[in-house]
Amino acid sequence: MDPSSLKKFDLFKDVDESKLNKIAPFTMLVEFPAGKTVIQEGGFSNDFYAIESGSASVERGGERIAELGPGDVFGEQGLLEKQERSATVVATSPLRALKIEHWEIPRMRKAMPEVLEELQRMIERRSA
Repeated sequence: MDPSSLKKFDLFKDVDESKLNKIAPFTMLVEFPAGKTVIQEGGFSNDFYAIESGSASVERGGERIAELGPGDVFGEQGLLEKQERSATVVATSPLRALKIEHWEIPRMRKAMPEVLEELQRMIERRSA
């Protein structure tokens, strides 16, 4: 993925492009049709996503707890805290998202700690 494309995502908008160059080759855009389960509650936390377009619902124990849209991030909590997925995320419209694999976290921690700090703040806000 082109590093300048990462700037479209709020999570990366203030990160210097030279830092984005280090992870951009290892990110990918993925697409899911409406109704597709993107992550499953209780599953392994191998990646996280930032929504470019579309929408998704977040469900825990079969109950809808949140709606997500462009700019929202999901899957980061289990990944950063090394836990199973705490919720299921289902695309409610055609969904296009940036996917970052778990092995990129150490590279991100070194190259752009501010991004991981923001992800941690997101987790704290959700848990409050």
